[in-house]
Amino acid sequence: MPLAFNAVRLILACLSVVAVFVQANYLMSKADFQIGPFLSFFTIQANLIAVCVLVIEALGGLGISQGNRAAFRGAIVLYMGITGLVYAVLLSQLPIVKEIVHPFADGMHHLIMPLWILFEWVAFPPTARPSYRRSLWWLAYPLAFLFFSLGRGAITGWYPYPFLDPNQPGGWLAVGIVSGAILLLGCGMIWAILMLVPRFSDADHLRIGSE
Repeated sequence: MPLAFNAVRLILACLSVVAVFVQANYLMSKADFQIGPFLSFFTIQANLIAVCVLVIEALGGLGISQGNRAAFRGAIVLYMGITGLVYAVLLSQLPIVKEIVHPFADGMHHLIMPLWILFEWVAFPPTARPSYRRSLWWLAYPLAFLFFSLGRGAITGWYPYPFLDPNQPGGWLAVGIVSGAILLLGCGMIWAILMLVPRFSDADHLRIGSE
C-alpha cells in the first residue's frame, strides 16, 4: 500500500477522533452533555470502530490475518453505511438534530468517513471475498446496539434516536417497523458490499473460511 495512502488513513482517523471531541465540546456548551448517552450513539461508536480499522490497516495489519482483516473492513463498511444512510433519511432534517450536531462533526462522521471507508473497500478490496453467510455475523453489533438501547430506554426513559423511542407517535409498532427495515437494509448492504469484491478461487475460499 502506498505510504501516502496510509498517511491519509491516519489523518482521517485523527480527524474523526477530533470530531468526537468537537461534538462533545459543542454539547457541553449547550449544557447538554453526559458521557454515557454521548458514547451510546451508534454514530460515535461506529466512527471509533472505523478509526481502529484505519489505524490497523495503516500500520500493516498488526499481525491480524488477511481473512479477519477482510471481515473487519467489511463490517465497518456496513456500520458506516448504516450511519450515513440512517442519518440522511431519518435524522438529518429533524430540528432537534440540527440544534445539537456540530457541522464539523456532522460532515466527518456522517459523510466523509462513510464515503472514505466505502472508497477504500472499492479501490483496494480484500484479496478474498468472505462468504455471505459468515458475513451476516456483521449484524451482531447493530442488533446488540438495538436491544441494549431498547432495554436501557425502558429503564431510564432515554433513547439515542427518536425512531427507537416507543413514546413517539406509532409506539412500539413504529419502532418494530423501522428496526426491521434497517435490519433488512443491513442484509442487502452486506450482499452489495461483498459483490464489490472480485471472486476468488475455491482454494482461497477454504483458506479464508478456516482462519
